[in-house]
Amino acid sequence: MNRCQPRTMLTLVMLTGTLLSMPAWCAPPPWAPAHGHRAKERKYIYYPAREIYFEPARRLWFWLDGGSWQFGARLPISIGSKPSGGVSVLLATDRPYEAHDYVVTYYGKGNKAHKPKKEKKDKHSKHD
Repeated sequence: MNRCQPRTMLTLVMLTGTLLSMPAWCAPPPWAPAHGHRAKERKYIYYPAREIYFEPARRLWFWLDGGSWQFGARLPISIGSKPSGGVSVLLATDRPYEAHDYVVTYYGKGNKAHKPKKEKKDKHSKHD
């Protein structure tokens, strides 16, 4: 028996253990169950004209009432009919009002609602 064989085996065992404990290098496919960051994202419908959110998964409405956010399975009578002109928004929170400043900046509010902003390329940049 060769004297180097036990050291080689020990090295291979340690290397294999190290490789197996490393995290995956790629993201899971879209059809896989969500874990981590993707699991925390929730889809909302934001209605900019009235600053109202609807979360289809939980069938919950979120609205501002007298300076504080309220939520429920139905909109209050004071709001009136179901709003229209909603846009789909993905947020990493179960309380959309926590990201309201971001949503208003990106999608607008009131009658000044607008499409999401897109970055413009600089037409005057020089290429070396």
